[in-house]
Amino acid sequence: MILSSTSGTTFNLRRFIVRYGVYISLGVLLCVAVLITPNLYSSQTLTVLLKQSAQLGLIAIGQTLVLLVAGLDLSVGSVIFLTSVVIARVSNGDDALLPLSIGLSFVLSVVIGLANGLLITKRKIPPFVATLAIFILVQGAVQAYTRGVPGGFVPDGLSIVNQSVGFISIPVVLWLGLTAIFAFVLRNTAYGRRLYAVGSNPVTARLSGLNVDGFKLSAYVLCSSMACVAGVVLTGYVGYVDRFIASGLDLDAIAAAVVGGTLFTGGRGSVLGTFAGVLLIQVLSTMALLLGLSIQTQFIIKGVVILAAVALYSLARAD
Repeated sequence: MILSSTSGTTFNLRRFIVRYGVYISLGVLLCVAVLITPNLYSSQTLTVLLKQSAQLGLIAIGQTLVLLVAGLDLSVGSVIFLTSVVIARVSNGDDALLPLSIGLSFVLSVVIGLANGLLITKRKIPPFVATLAIFILVQGAVQAYTRGVPGGFVPDGLSIVNQSVGFISIPVVLWLGLTAIFAFVLRNTAYGRRLYAVGSNPVTARLSGLNVDGFKLSAYVLCSSMACVAGVVLTGYVGYVDRFIASGLDLDAIAAAVVGGTLFTGGRGSVLGTFAGVLLIQVLSTMALLLGLSIQTQFIIKGVVILAAVALYSLARAD
């Protein structure tokens, strides 16, 4: 009887860690920041922190979707770079052509998402290999098109993403809104429940009549589309075309999703957990900058946090 009770308590503790571990960790980190980096809470720092979190968060939403179906997308960086180049080249600084350039960027991102999904579902290529190949292909195509010198001008109208009211800016509102939408879709719609089913056990899902390949394909298209949205935001934020515009953000987005509780094996995770994971990583990075730590130390800290999160979730789910 005591053994049964103890087991029940252990199970509840594990479930608590899995569901709320990232939120507790974020809360503890914010409390620690009050003591060692009080400048984190200055108006200027918070504004920049939230803008950068929004840029990372938009990409992380898409990565969460593909991770839920046991996938991975390494091509998002190329989508962001392509979006930046298309906006600058097509509009060439003309605000009137901005909608056209954004629309074309979106169409191209959908094509890239379809290419990723088809390679994975129809040709059975592992997600890592397929999306890495698409990343290299798109990067090479853009470099060939621009001849290694990305040109054009970013329209002034896109600089609206830099405007803020207090701590809130358009990228932050966009991030909050899309997080809320996808959280609702995943939790309360048939599509969301079936996406989890496909990631949890694709064989069972297929035997249940679900179009497993179709759901995986949709996840990659949505991920690529979210990268396009992030590309528009980043292009307006930077104000010019930079081939390194998405440097590190693709891997940070995966890290944020994993820290937030999304499993590489699929079927477990949420965009709300990813939201907290993004804030955790961004707050940690900002604290490291305020403390004057070297970039090498920052990488070490980030790596330790990711390893700790993975180890914690693994232990919590252990039988």
